[in-house]
Amino acid sequence: MKMTRFSRSVSQRKKRSNAFTLVELLVVIAIIGVVVGLTLPAVQAAREAARRMQCANNLRQMGIASANHMIAMRTLPAGCLISKKGLPDYQRLFWSGQLLPYMEQMTLYYSIDPDQAWDSHAGNIQALKTQIPNFRCPSSAAPDFYDQIVEDRATCTYLGCASGTVRNETGPGPLINGLIQDGTLYTNSRTRDRDFIDGMSNTILVAESLFLPGVSGPDHNRNPQIIDHWYIGSPGIGESEMSETLGSTAIPINSWMRGSNVFIEDIELGFSSRHTGLIQAVFADGHVQTISDSIETRAWSSMGTRADADTFEFDN
Repeated sequence: MKMTRFSRSVSQRKKRSNAFTLVELLVVIAIIGVVVGLTLPAVQAAREAARRMQCANNLRQMGIASANHMIAMRTLPAGCLISKKGLPDYQRLFWSGQLLPYMEQMTLYYSIDPDQAWDSHAGNIQALKTQIPNFRCPSSAAPDFYDQIVEDRATCTYLGCASGTVRNETGPGPLINGLIQDGTLYTNSRTRDRDFIDGMSNTILVAESLFLPGVSGPDHNRNPQIIDHWYIGSPGIGESEMSETLGSTAIPINSWMRGSNVFIEDIELGFSSRHTGLIQAVFADGHVQTISDSIETRAWSSMGTRADADTFEFDN
């Protein structure tokens, strides 16, 4: 059958009607963009919720390990232990290093010799370079490794709580490196359950803090400092470096966000996180708690002390 000019034009229109026009294509792209724009915040929120849950689990593991340390040694780990073998006082084993046997890190623990220099003993150096996920919040933007004393030293985002009242590590006392503190973990501490007049459920053991090497400033002694935190041990923790492993609730939460006029030690010794408006902490009884950075100053300070007779109830 011979196709007429009319039938050919109808056929061509049918073919054209099966394709998208430019306007229709732009409309589809716009709709896809709107859908992505609506779902992306939800996806990001879900990811942050997962990271926050993992952070809470890290803290919970530290709480369990501390409880097991208490059972085995009859005390909580010391905030940091000074070597007894004639090395300088700044050669110290941190609370995190003492918890290794109770966190399935027995092999790593036995490779360490705290009575040897941390920057020359092969086992100690390797321990400082070993990344342990339990000591890093997954929301942290810190580098995994940073050159400090040794190359590629593994970074940390948690601090032991030494005090609820002391806020200096240099300059006017009292200082955070003192052998007597009102918190739980401090130099050569041997804190037992009977020492918690406030109750173990009301006293912070470990909480989050940020590793911020890009933030710097002079301390009270005019020595330049950066915001750096580490685990296991250190060869360079003199008076001005206690914030490598210890913090204080005398300093408001997330002080690093209060602008450029904040004194460097208020950021070094303060607890902070990348979780919006809050930090997470494990208390001496092992429970993990979310704490808002809008908490009243006195309440926050009291959570860092073990015997000021203040107790608190949380809403969440």
